Amino acid sequence: MEDNTLKTSILIVDDSITALRHISNMIVPLGHKIHVAKSGLQALKLLTLINPSLILMDIGMPEMDGFECCERLKRSACRSHIPIIFLSGSHDDKDRAKAIGLGATDYITKPVSQDALFAKLEYHMPWAQ
Repeated sequence: MEDNTLKTSILIVDDSITALRHISNMIVPLGHKIHVAKSGLQALKLLTLINPSLILMDIGMPEMDGFECCERLKRSACRSHIPIIFLSGSHDDKDRAKAIGLGATDYITKPVSQDALFAKLEYHMPWAQ
């Protein structure tokens, strides 16, 4: 089997250092390169330099929330193909519906379990498994 993990990267966008560390620590053993941003605005700036295979994004962040960042990414011709999975503390169906309506690929509620995260990554990045 070809080793595709060297070609894959994941951008994690969350304003919580604890959440960034927690999610990163779960993903690192899978072999993906990890990039982090603490806001939607910082993510957009970073995306001018990198082309991740997938984005994991929180909703509530300073400067620009995850909804606005997702909306901007999906309007961008060169970034609209990147799958976005929201990681949110909100269990509100309206937030989930809004995320999917803006073009997000999926939605996971916090606290994020490793099994749920791995299942979503495997589903949305089958070429990287």
